[in-house]
Amino acid sequence: MPGPFALPLLACAAVLVVSGAAKLRSPGSLDRALESLRVPAALAGRPVRLLLPWVEVVLGVALLATGGRLLVVVAVLVLGLLAAYLVLVALAVRRPEPADCGCFGALGSSRVTPATVVRNVLLVGAAGATVVGAAVGADRGGGLRDLSDGPVAGWLLGAGLVAAVAVAVTWRPAGSGPVDAVPDDPDELDELDEYDRGPIPDEGQVLTADRRLLALVDEARSAARLLVFLRPGCAPCARLGPQVAQWRRDLAPVDVRAVVVGDPDLLAALPYLDDSTWFDPHAVALDLFGHGSPSAVLLGTDGYLAGGPVRGEEAVLEFVEEVRAHVLGARAGAEPVSDGR
Repeated sequence: MPGPFALPLLACAAVLVVSGAAKLRSPGSLDRALESLRVPAALAGRPVRLLLPWVEVVLGVALLATGGRLLVVVAVLVLGLLAAYLVLVALAVRRPEPADCGCFGALGSSRVTPATVVRNVLLVGAAGATVVGAAVGADRGGGLRDLSDGPVAGWLLGAGLVAAVAVAVTWRPAGSGPVDAVPDDPDELDELDEYDRGPIPDEGQVLTADRRLLALVDEARSAARLLVFLRPGCAPCARLGPQVAQWRRDLAPVDVRAVVVGDPDLLAALPYLDDSTWFDPHAVALDLFGHGSPSAVLLGTDGYLAGGPVRGEEAVLEFVEEVRAHVLGARAGAEPVSDGR
């Protein structure tokens, strides 16, 4: 194999092994990704869920261990797999609901964004270069064990591609609002330390189950409100919806509300909703606060945002757990100290 082509080969091998290992370590993340990316049922059955992580690991190792025409076959399979991933994320990023892939576990961002598409384009480019390098060196049969020298320009191009892949895989966007801003004093849930707070938009309005119109900025004055935006037909939303009632019990004094995009008539159609659900018929509040579903935002009692918004199933779950940790800390700090009598 010409020497410069070894660099994209190594990049593809590392990405596949890391991706496969992350899926094996957290099988649930693969299940959520297949649903979030709307992979057709015929391609997302139990055999695929069990075998896909091992396929990635085996292909990654095979890139390093094979040579000759066998390496060409392995490289083509890798190119096909990464191209399929590119198609999935390109379709997902065009939908209004956010999607998560969780391809690399805690490494990088799990949310599907245009940056994810760029990352996968770079990976497909690296796989294509690997196919070319394997084909050129097929007659020598050595793979990585028989690298021939190449021009300096080739090495520079290969190094640049590998660097771009590394940055794209590990890049994580700046947080969209840490909940570290929720203080430990339950009477001061609107006071923040490190969160760049914005005012609650006056236009933010929702309907109650009995069709009363509420202004969110007014509702937040009586209690901090954690809004979880859900949309009918969204698989991650359907998983989060049934948890909202428990969150409301656990996170008091923070008031947790599901905000469903649609009319209050949905109350009878979605079994996980209850009379405390709020509705957003024209997605006005969603556009102001959530920018996608599922998403969540914390409204402070002083008329300002106190955390978020965050988007995507995993981000919402993490957000809720951070709020829970602060609420529990506030409760513990409020308990009177016993004098032993």
